[in-house]
Amino acid sequence: YNADRPTLEKKLKIPMRLEENDELVGYYSRLVHNIRLIVIDTYDIAILQRDSKTSQKRKQADQRTTENFENGNQSSPDGLHGLQRRFVGFGGAVGERQLAWIRQELQNARENSERVIVLSHQPIHPDTAHAVCIVWNYQEILELLQGYQDVVVASFAGHAHGYGYTQEFGIHFRVLEAILESPKPHNTFAILDVYDSKIALRGFGECQNAVYE
Repeated sequence: YNADRPTLEKKLKIPMRLEENDELVGYYSRLVHNIRLIVIDTYDIAILQRDSKTSQKRKQADQRTTENFENGNQSSPDGLHGLQRRFVGFGGAVGERQLAWIRQELQNARENSERVIVLSHQPIHPDTAHAVCIVWNYQEILELLQGYQDVVVASFAGHAHGYGYTQEFGIHFRVLEAILESPKPHNTFAILDVYDSKIALRGFGECQNAVYE
């Protein structure tokens, strides 16, 4: 909300990719032992911090939100119903180039007998959070993950600030509680322990513990 991508790259050490029209997108993967962490940028196509005059990604975002609004206010879901409420101005989507990259990463993981954990800011599964929090093109992402359900173990997200969980295709989808709404001493966080047959989330503060087979 409050920082452009060069600032995020510097402050949070996010390795940004330079795509067409000199637009930065922050998606990457890291292999930790035999677990591949795939970090996706759900604000690839977005209004926030995209130039309204020069950004093609901003234009795509404007089209998605404007087409679904009756009240003319991109920041409000009023007038939208059900999952259409996700098309708010503080949401975003994963672009085609990033989707192709995710597919290749999943294919590489399959060929190398790796397991995958997907990390994102916005929740991917609509059963884990309010509709306004879900990635605009969640269907495309879920379809992609379903095709690699033998590889993908879990998906962890934030954005919604509260607990959310569902399981589909054998994949665990979990939304984590936010430190932003944690009472003092503001110590809400989690540590994920990975075993051969399960992953265990050790929650601290307001974050709930969980074990996922």
